[in-house]
Amino acid sequence: MSETEAMNENYYGPEAYHSDRIPQQRRQAFDSGRSWFNRKFDMRLPWGRTEEVAPYLYINDYSPKTMHKTESKPAGVEGIEFHHRIDHEAYRHATPAMRTSALLYAESFGGFFLKFLTPLFLVLYLVALTAFDSDEWGNAIKETLPLVLGLICVPLLLNKIPWLLFKLFPDWIAKPSKGPKWELNRRTGLVTVYHHKRKCPPAEEQAPFYEFDAYLTNDMIPPGQVVHTLYLVHRYKPIIIPIGNLIGKTTGKECFALWDMFQNFMDTSRPLPDIPLWEEFRPEDPVTAEHDRQTGRSPRYWRDMDDETWKQKESEMMAKVLSLTTPHRPNLMRRHVRYAS
Repeated sequence: MSETEAMNENYYGPEAYHSDRIPQQRRQAFDSGRSWFNRKFDMRLPWGRTEEVAPYLYINDYSPKTMHKTESKPAGVEGIEFHHRIDHEAYRHATPAMRTSALLYAESFGGFFLKFLTPLFLVLYLVALTAFDSDEWGNAIKETLPLVLGLICVPLLLNKIPWLLFKLFPDWIAKPSKGPKWELNRRTGLVTVYHHKRKCPPAEEQAPFYEFDAYLTNDMIPPGQVVHTLYLVHRYKPIIIPIGNLIGKTTGKECFALWDMFQNFMDTSRPLPDIPLWEEFRPEDPVTAEHDRQTGRSPRYWRDMDDETWKQKESEMMAKVLSLTTPHRPNLMRRHVRYAS
């Protein structure tokens, strides 16, 4: 064993996930974590043969311009413990308090309405006015003006009032929840689920990452569109983690990309995923630091990227996501476990 390998062995825990050294596991007697309906219709995604991909949100939300703003301007809520953690060791997910969530949803809904639905409505409204004679335009506009103003002003207020409150009163608006929901830890290889109940102390459940499987659900939304979400299920205990909530109900390709991203993050045989989210932490992970030293990767590869190159990289990533054929891969985990079904 080389000196570098010995250092890595000392850094990572005994349960750390290494795609080339997965231990043999006991047979799965029964899939107790899922309902009959889910066992019947959901798709189990295979382990292994991952691509270097990430869902759209993990690229689009971390442009060089956005990262520069984050570096130069503090968010104003640094002293608040939000329970989430994203670094070279762990991806810990936590949701904000109900007050904060409600304002974020209002801001998002208002922005979506203003950007997409309001322009469409105004175009249809102007087209409808052409059906009236010129003498009737005045009455038509007078009768419909309250509706038009409402469809413009209400979304505008929903979008801007939360933004204003976050700016003026960040300590009052930005409230954390009781604690984190779940955590994937690269260094230990463990997945932790946190339980928070009234009048009860917080409780935790832990298991190695390689004892979980990813499943894809199918849902129908109006007008007949099929969307998907992703969740992890422990093979031997009734533990379910809705990791798909990170990207919402979306296309199957985006869910495939999320599964690949987290497999790559947890896999200590390879460096951290090379996306903006983890760039500042790359020197802290020994496998990643050694990889970057050997390849000569710039520590600020993403953060100092020019806009034209960024758009090209963004397009390349989206093309890779669209080309994913995850369900057709062989399942690496079948070499190490016998499934109940």
